[in-house]
Amino acid sequence: MAERKDKVLNVRVSPTQRKAYERAAALEGLSVSALLTAAADEKAERVLLAHSTMTVPSETFDRLLAALDEPAALASSLEKALVEPRFVNR
Repeated sequence: MAERKDKVLNVRVSPTQRKAYERAAALEGLSVSALLTAAADEKAERVLLAHSTMTVPSETFDRLLAALDEPAALASSLEKALVEPRFVNR
């Protein structure tokens, strides 16, 4: 089921932009609204994807995995807190 489109978004464009959008929409057999929302959807998807992923060199990723495979040494105070029982009076 398609999502209901009941929200309005107004944009300001120059006369040149409007003519170009109208011509492109006509050539594609679309409304100007459909043309612009399709273009905006594609751009938004690319931007969101670019900001939700991180690409690192394989050497960096390998070092990260190696570091995760080695347990970190516990600070002595933390180790003591984990071993010694604590009683809390309420």
